[in-house]
Amino acid sequence: MAEADSSPQILVVDDDPETARLVRAWYRGRPYEVLDAPSGEVGLRLAAERSPDLILLDVRMPGLDGVSVARRLQQDPTTRGIPIFLLSACRDLDTKIEALEAGAHDYITKPFECEEIDARIRNVLRRREVLLGLQSEVRDLRTDNDELEALLMTDEKTGLFNFREFQRRLREEWSRAERYRTPLSLIFLDLDDFKSINDTLGHQAGDRALGEFATLVSGGARGNDVAARYGGEEFAIILPHTDGGMGVRVAQRILAAVREFVFLEDLRPTRITVSAGVATYSGEGEIDSMSALVRAADQALYRAKDMGKDCVALHETQSSSAPCSGDGLDAPASSDRS
Repeated sequence: MAEADSSPQILVVDDDPETARLVRAWYRGRPYEVLDAPSGEVGLRLAAERSPDLILLDVRMPGLDGVSVARRLQQDPTTRGIPIFLLSACRDLDTKIEALEAGAHDYITKPFECEEIDARIRNVLRRREVLLGLQSEVRDLRTDNDELEALLMTDEKTGLFNFREFQRRLREEWSRAERYRTPLSLIFLDLDDFKSINDTLGHQAGDRALGEFATLVSGGARGNDVAARYGGEEFAIILPHTDGGMGVRVAQRILAAVREFVFLEDLRPTRITVSAGVATYSGEGEIDSMSALVRAADQALYRAKDMGKDCVALHETQSSSAPCSGDGLDAPASSDRS
């Protein structure tokens, strides 16, 4: 299609050069560009290259006739939307029906009056302009809706899924795991002593640290895992088709990355640790609902805090906790989540 701010392009496809001469003479001095093609083959090529706004196509031509050209234009996604006027000296009904069935928008008999063709062309182009405008508005609305949906799913501080989307995804994965009796693990992660960062460096620094931690969480999660900010400095990862042992390994990988990372490096280099709790639905045992899985992961996170922080705990009814990863920190045992 021609650009919206350029002159409308009319492609005349006719082996008789007189047709193009008449149309070009009619539109001389007016904001129309008239292209011409002496055969169906050339017309198809020009239509694909130039995307005219309208095509005047003769029915009877050597080689590819107009009906065959019209069918090919309609079959090609790049030219399907271009209006086609078929021109012919034939006045019989069968020829008109064949032309319209081939995809022509209109059928004009020769010899024709330029005033009549001009009126029909202007009418079709007006409708085409309205249609293209509506299509553009629909595309814009779809884009706006996609962006709005992304905003509704995303936590603005971290770029991870928010709590609302976490709940929706967990419901989906729980239903799938329950239906097919496949394991489903859940990890809760909580930054240790995070309040001290907000108190000493301010909430902007704290928000930045949360964003840096979210990057480490995304890097540690696997392709099918779902990472989300659960609230405050607490994060969650949903692990489909994953047993407790693998869930612990994923959590330990994230803890190791956090332990090595320097937060707020250009502001005030800071070391942070994180505690993690893991729970798994296996189709057996006390975890028999989505809420039970969440409670179990939350209880495991409390255990990790009580064990001295900077470690991973597996829900205690499933197995003993994973050992804390020592890094020289002498963090006191605490029953709170800070």
